[in-house]
Amino acid sequence: MKHFNFEHPEQFEKVFRGESREITDAIVESIHDAFQFQKDSADMFSITFGEDDLAYEITLPKTQWEQAVQKCLDNYHEWGCADQAIDTYLLLKNIKEWEETK
Repeated sequence: MKHFNFEHPEQFEKVFRGESREITDAIVESIHDAFQFQKDSADMFSITFGEDDLAYEITLPKTQWEQAVQKCLDNYHEWGCADQAIDTYLLLKNIKEWEETK
């Protein structure tokens, strides 16, 4: 799970608005970890604001993994990240095969 602390909500918006390499990497890593342990959801992000002790946790159910991983794969292709694209493709393939066996 990737942890973020933002001073202002605008910072949150800036990080999550576009196609960020940091966010893409975190999504793939979170889904990979959840897949390895055959979980029902992936723990994606923990978000806090300022000095507040309250943390917001963002998870993604496995029904959404295929779509999210495909988007990350598209990002890696666009950025020319061949190694990450291969690893992400293999993850996507494994997720599809796992879903077919259920």
